[in-house]
Amino acid sequence: MDVFLLHLYLNLPHGQIIIPRLRKKRHFRPRFTLYSTPINNFQQTFRLNEEAFMELYLKVKPLIANHTTRSQAINGKLKLLSVLHFLATGNFQHCIGGRFGFSQPTFSRLLREVIEAIICLTKDYIHFPMSHAEILDMQNKFFEKAGFPNVISLIDCTHVALIPPSDFEQIFRNRKMFHSINVQICCGASMEITDVVAKFPGSTHDAFILQSSFLATKFANGDFGNALLLGDNGYSLKTWLMTPYLNPCTNSEKKYNNAHRTTRGLIERVFGVLKSRFRCLDMTGGAFLYKPEFVCKIITACCILHNLANKYKLPIEISDALREEIVTQGLQMSEDNDDGFVVRREITNCFF
Repeated sequence: MDVFLLHLYLNLPHGQIIIPRLRKKRHFRPRFTLYSTPINNFQQTFRLNEEAFMELYLKVKPLIANHTTRSQAINGKLKLLSVLHFLATGNFQHCIGGRFGFSQPTFSRLLREVIEAIICLTKDYIHFPMSHAEILDMQNKFFEKAGFPNVISLIDCTHVALIPPSDFEQIFRNRKMFHSINVQICCGASMEITDVVAKFPGSTHDAFILQSSFLATKFANGDFGNALLLGDNGYSLKTWLMTPYLNPCTNSEKKYNNAHRTTRGLIERVFGVLKSRFRCLDMTGGAFLYKPEFVCKIITACCILHNLANKYKLPIEISDALREEIVTQGLQMSEDNDDGFVVRREITNCFF
């Protein structure tokens, strides 16, 4: 008998008996393993193939790996796989946890841990062309698509639904009358995301987001030379941002608009691919229930993962519900730049 229990027993009142309380045995759920998913379903389940997954895992491993094997600690690969499946499906946390063998509170904790680790890789995977060689290469790639000159990126915004804080409900209500984060995205000629700004509520106008971004400052300062952005009529025409003619009259203007529409259509496909690959970003996957700050981090993480998948040329079928992502933008927030008219006219006369 334990010495402590013996001491208690000898000092108990006559006739009283002490019964030791046994510790309840812990039960652990069966954990998911890589080998439980067939190879041909791996990409469908996690949106990355095994090679891309291992590249990602090795980069985030120092940030998510456990330094103990006590108490059935969840290993880093399992953490990453569960979060990738969450981003791919937009399922509830208890559903994801149940599939991978841990509780909803556990998944909630590791979701934040993994998302924070992924967004640390932003500079590794999201890069705007800055050097002369990068700019020239991108201009050539875009010119080959429809003959539109000097383009280095396409720009537009898309909305990601969320349940807003009650105190700030109105500022998150967008022009489509649901609550969202308005996300500005730029893309390159190979459908890679070259810049993402995910921090503005849904009511914010696209043009305001651009004016508040580093891109507007750099373009206005001439850091990109004669390079151009292409945007829709929700943006103001500038010397470095070309928009379509609202009422094209001449054949040249119509050809300009056709080339503009063909080239800029690529960003519509990027939005469709991004939201088809990560259904948590689309309303068909439900609205996010997290704080806006964390939703913005999830959006950035999905853009990083999109570029990783794009690097390995992983195909994804765009959902029919997402094919018409871009709608006609509202009135411009600011007036067109007079010098922008001159540049657009020169491009129209010289190339179309």
